[in-house]
Amino acid sequence: MVGMVDFRPYYQYLYVSLHGEATRLPNGSWETDGGAWELRGPCREETNGKGTTIHTADGRTLAFSSLVQLPAGTPRTDEGTEVLVSRETLDPSKLYDPDFLSAAKSSGLIVAHGVCLKYDFGRLHCRMWI
Repeated sequence: MVGMVDFRPYYQYLYVSLHGEATRLPNGSWETDGGAWELRGPCREETNGKGTTIHTADGRTLAFSSLVQLPAGTPRTDEGTEVLVSRETLDPSKLYDPDFLSAAKSSGLIVAHGVCLKYDFGRLHCRMWI
């Protein structure tokens, strides 16, 4: 319905890019086999409109674009992992298509895309900054 407000605490979806094992080739370069986008679970993205910063475990101060609220027990996402938040569930295979990503961002289907800067387990919920 038009104009209805969604009162569910987690009404968006977090996708995480999982990279395969890296192997060293005979010429000395590295190759990563495979990798896949995975639906990690429901979430709620909150844009950082005030320019707030966070402090990481190694003492760095970082500006973040979004705070993502997640249900308690959501598996940890490692810092540096590519993530995105969408309004609807997506076919993970489409997330490799640059044209799809561009169109989904323009239309607002993808509301946030970046890397995990910090992840925090809480008693009542988890938080991730991107």
